Amino acid sequence: MHYKDYSTEDFIQDELFQEWVYTPDAEKDTYWKTFLEHHPHQHTALQEARQFLLLMNFKREAPDALLNDIQARINDAVDQVEAGTLKVTLTEEPKRRKFLSGWAYGVAAAVLIGISAGLYLFVHKSPGGLFSNETVVIAHERTFVTLPDSTKVWLNAGSRFTYPRNFADVTTRQVHLEGEGFFDVTENKNKPFVVTTSSVSIRVLGTAFNVRSYPEDQDVKTTLVRGKVSLESGDGRDSLLTLLPNQQAVFARKSKTVTLEKYVNTENYTAWRDGWIILDNEPFSEIVKTLERWYNVKITMEDKKSLSCTFSGKFKEKKLEEVLEIFESTEGIEYRLEGNTVYITGQLCEYN
Repeated sequence: MHYKDYSTEDFIQDELFQEWVYTPDAEKDTYWKTFLEHHPHQHTALQEARQFLLLMNFKREAPDALLNDIQARINDAVDQVEAGTLKVTLTEEPKRRKFLSGWAYGVAAAVLIGISAGLYLFVHKSPGGLFSNETVVIAHERTFVTLPDSTKVWLNAGSRFTYPRNFADVTTRQVHLEGEGFFDVTENKNKPFVVTTSSVSIRVLGTAFNVRSYPEDQDVKTTLVRGKVSLESGDGRDSLLTLLPNQQAVFARKSKTVTLEKYVNTENYTAWRDGWIILDNEPFSEIVKTLERWYNVKITMEDKKSLSCTFSGKFKEKKLEEVLEIFESTEGIEYRLEGNTVYITGQLCEYN
């Protein structure tokens, strides 16, 4: 069977696909990027399989009894897979043993939990009582989700997104976001679409907008690309303001106040979907957070005052070292990378 005819489950079980997911490099990235350019219809299956393999190794909070029960049954199924007593058809024997356990774990989990790929369906229940899907995006990753109503959602690194398995029995299409997401919402005048965060809610009918609401950030930023959205209090009782295209609402968590930016370049807040990092007079304290999520590192600044220095620039698909070298060559700082920690010394800008 050719990759163009693969299902999500076929990708999950494919050894070469597993190698790309677990040990990516430039050659493998180019191969799969070219594959998608020639077979765009396989984008969803490939992304679901990739997220499934990644997320099966991602630990999340859940009641201990449930996780222990699931883990015990998965371990039992893994033993059956590896012993050959659970019947699974392979086109060839895996070449490297280290990928067998990952494959076996994925197959066993799929058999036991009954999910197609890429989503956690374990313990979360929505307010309306419907079991919901949850997508967790690890650092250095971005992903794409199509909701039951055909709404499209792009999720940035370090995000957690929860939504109902269907919208058939609800009056409001309510979803929850921790992190950053871009929403292209399918219009349905009878069922408003509501994105809840830890601080505010965004109510829409059909529109495209970006929400940035990481738990560690001081502000929640909602940027409207087209249509109209209403910003509400976290409990949905109070309407705070209405956004028009090219406007941004900034909700300050500490003071619980909201400000309106009437003219913003929306590209600066949405280009991350295409792999861009765009800095527009950003303080280095915010740049640090972006780089940490983007490259899965921890950045330590020797000169704390430098965190208030601001910068502008555009980067796409650059390695971490390349980005740091730009700051090193233009700002006179030095950096060293030890494991997943970046140490920056020197002064980034002039200050009193």
